[in-house]
Amino acid sequence: MSVAVSVMCLLGVVFFQVLQSGMILSAKNTAVNAAHEEGRQGILRLTRDIHASISVPQLRDANFAVISSTPSPSASPGATPPTAPAISFQNISSGPNWIWNDPGGVNGMIMIKDGVAGPPLPGMHLIIPAWGIEDDIKTVTGSPSTSGHSNVTTVHGYETGVKRSPQYQGAYYAITYYTNRSMYAVKNGNYVADPKGDFNLVSGQYVQVAAGTGSYHYENGELHYYLQSYNSSTNSFFWQDKATVARYLSSPQPFSIPLNQFGGSDNRYVQVTISVRDPKTSNRGYLATSSLLNTKIDYRSRLTIFQ
Repeated sequence: MSVAVSVMCLLGVVFFQVLQSGMILSAKNTAVNAAHEEGRQGILRLTRDIHASISVPQLRDANFAVISSTPSPSASPGATPPTAPAISFQNISSGPNWIWNDPGGVNGMIMIKDGVAGPPLPGMHLIIPAWGIEDDIKTVTGSPSTSGHSNVTTVHGYETGVKRSPQYQGAYYAITYYTNRSMYAVKNGNYVADPKGDFNLVSGQYVQVAAGTGSYHYENGELHYYLQSYNSSTNSFFWQDKATVARYLSSPQPFSIPLNQFGGSDNRYVQVTISVRDPKTSNRGYLATSSLLNTKIDYRSRLTIFQ
């Protein structure tokens, strides 16, 4: 009898150990799959917005300053394109609209018929292609819901270059667009000591090296979506964080401009190389549990002269 009881207890312990192991593995697999799926969804959103870009995308650094896309050391086959943690571009927010009236006067404002689309916000960009006018919007007055138009003033006063009752090909109108300056940026991650990492710390900067030859790896990065906004009290523009698009990124500088056959920048595309890994999950004997998304994204139209 005691032998039977001992066997049953031993089998019970084994059963619960197997059950516990299965539950832990299921939770880990769920975490890995959730991280991978979030990364894929972030890439899909990024792809949609870059496809819709009407300006040449720009690389930006961690402080959101523009980075040159010129290859290093020079534009030649085999050159290395610069990488960046952020990419910015313009998307149409509203349009085509049209200039309804240009009353002139001291403030030089123009009245834009945008009653259906609604008014722009300070920080948006005004584009009038026929006049070659592109400028950031600093003030908006009027009520489109009642009057059907917005009174727009830009930072550099370029709206004053549109004459009273603008005439184009015999008709008194000028087509306009409002655009948003959008940006995707990787932030909030950290570098962790790793004898098989892909970064080295050189003069206070983390420099990427061949995989497995570095002393650190990057983890827990987040892909954020920003819009340019305007602060009227300081008369300055700033980047407003609107959303966290993806988490668990393990690539701190995923953006670059690919090279053409001659080694120069092919600015028709944005190269995106993003890896995603949940750092709380071990490899469990696998070579890797990360997901790598490597693609070229083209922007499909260009309305702007300037970026």
